[in-house]
Formats: sequence, C-alpha cells, structure tokens
Amino acid sequence: MRNEADQPTVSSADFARRFGQLRQMQDDEAIFVTHHGRATHVLTTVRHYNALRDNEGDGDAAIAPPSLQDFANCLTVGVLLIDYDMRILAANHVAHAQLDREENELVGHHVFKAVPTLHGLLVETYVRRSVASREPASAEIPSLFRPDSWVRVDIHPFARHVTILFHDITEDMKRHRLADVRQSLREAIGVHDGIGYVCLNTRGHIDRAEPTFCEMVHLSEERLHHVAIADLVPVAHRVAFREALDKVLSGEGARTIDSVLLSNDGATVAVRVTIAELRGVYGNEGAIVLLTRR
Repeated sequence: MRNEADQPTVSSADFARRFGQLRQMQDDEAIFVTHHGRATHVLTTVRHYNALRDNEGDGDAAIAPPSLQDFANCLTVGVLLIDYDMRILAANHVAHAQLDREENELVGHHVFKAVPTLHGLLVETYVRRSVASREPASAEIPSLFRPDSWVRVDIHPFARHVTILFHDITEDMKRHRLADVRQSLREAIGVHDGIGYVCLNTRGHIDRAEPTFCEMVHLSEERLHHVAIADLVPVAHRVAFREALDKVLSGEGARTIDSVLLSNDGATVAVRVTIAELRGVYGNEGAIVLLTRR
C-alpha cells in the first residue's frame, strides 16, 4: 500500500483550475489536495469510494480502531463493543476472562455465535431489544460461567456501535442477602424476650441497644448511647469482661463468658455473654454482644 508521499497531489489553489483534468483519474486512484503543503482532503472516484465502503464488512475491517480497544482494556469491567449486525468490534481482557474465551475467539465474530451460551437467554433479549430500539438496558443475572456468581449487564447503544458492560456484582449480592438475614435476626431477637443484644463501637461503647437489653438494666436506649458497656458490669467481674472484649476487638475471635450486669434499680442480673467482632469493608468496626439471663 502506498503512503501519502507516493500519492499524486494538487494544491488547493490549483484544484478548481485543474478539476477537469483531475476527474480523469483511474478508478483505484486517489489524489491528495494540499493546503500550505499539508494534505487536507482526498479526491477519489465514486466507484473507488464504494469499494472502500464495502470492504468495511470484511473480517479485518471489523476490528475496532486501536485507540478504542486500548480504552476498553483500561476498564476494570468486561467490555464488548458490537455493531448493529451483532458482530463484535472490540473486547477487553476482562470480558475474555468473564466469558472464558481466548483472544482470537471474540473480535470479528457474531456475538451469539462466539458465545453460544448467551443464545436464548435474557441477555440476548436485552441486546436485541437495544439494537432494534436504540434504547439502553440493564439486567442483573446469575453468571453463566462462574457458579454462585452474579453479573450486571449494561447495554448502551451509540451511533455506530453498542457497548455491553459486564460487571461482577457477586459481593454486592452476597452483602444484600446477608443484610436481609441480619435484619431478620434483629427482628427475631426483638420479639424474643430472653435475648438482649447491643452494638459496640471500636472503643467498647454502646452504639445501639435492643429493648430486651434495655429492660435488663432498666435504662432507655438514649441513656445507654455512648456508655462503655464494661461500666455496666460490677467491679468484681469487670476485669474478666474487659479481657474478653479486648480479645474480640483485637481480632482473636468470638468469646462467651458468664458475667453480671448492674441494673439501674440497684439489682444485679446474672447473664451469659457472647461477644463477636463486627467487621466491615475497612476492617474492625466494633463488636456485637448477645446476652441471655442465667
């Protein structure tokens, strides 16, 4: 293929004057029009232009420009770019891993032939709908390639292609499911008058207290807020309680001990105490204390 320097050129000043001569070019020839020595336009025949446009359907031409592929590879979610004939133009490394495909098994192929597992499923319905309507779509589905995994599929149509994003949301789904379990446990404990619990911050102070615990010590939740739970334990039992709490907050695992609580009316309540670490995304966030009467 000839480079730009080998092509016939004409200055923009001479273009209009020589147009009658220039239009006699061969069908496969192109003439560069220059301005101040720099090529700015190309003059070619309709037949040559149509041949170039038709060649865009060839396998090699179906590959997206390198800049688009490089951009897709920079993303941490799976990316597929397809044209409106469902042919894959680009696929980043994450998409290859998520779809269990080698580097040469996606680009240039029909998306549902390259990944037949998608055929007939909800993803195909959303993709075809977006291609036909040019409207975006999104769905959260179980992963087809990883057991016990979830993927969110986002489909965004553009002028010349459709972008399909695959985002692994397994941890989010687990977190939401566990959140539902925790909420149910809190409700169950709330209606069980034999179990009390409190949530502690990393300093061992009460952030939240359940009604049964409040009844045990005859103090409202407002009065208990920010109170060090060890201060509710008689001096004779306080050292053992603090040792157990400190071990839990230090990440040494849950502890169960027999202890005593001081009630606001002066009485004492014998309890069995279980303390477990409360961990969040950024590490230790305190502890959960469960108490039952002995």
